Amino acid sequence: RPDSGDPATIVCEVITILLEQFKEDVTETSTGHRLLPEYIRVIQGDGVDWESIPLILEKLDKAKIAADNVGFGSGGSLLQKLNRDTFKCAFK
Repeated sequence: RPDSGDPATIVCEVITILLEQFKEDVTETSTGHRLLPEYIRVIQGDGVDWESIPLILEKLDKAKIAADNVGFGSGGSLLQKLNRDTFKCAFK
């Protein structure tokens, strides 16, 4: 669960590491993107909003990494730019 730094960079770096570590089980999609085995995915929740998701997906596309490798959390930024400090609680 990467949640520090620039989301687009961190997600791409983490998936690249996982692709190398699990290279014997990595497949290629029909569009030529690399896909981790189905039992491994990356969850990105920090810094996720309607503006950052396209940037993350664009960076993955340029690196030929399948978008199915990542799942996006639905934190406050996707709703109303509220966060755990606003509500004084957190859900994981």
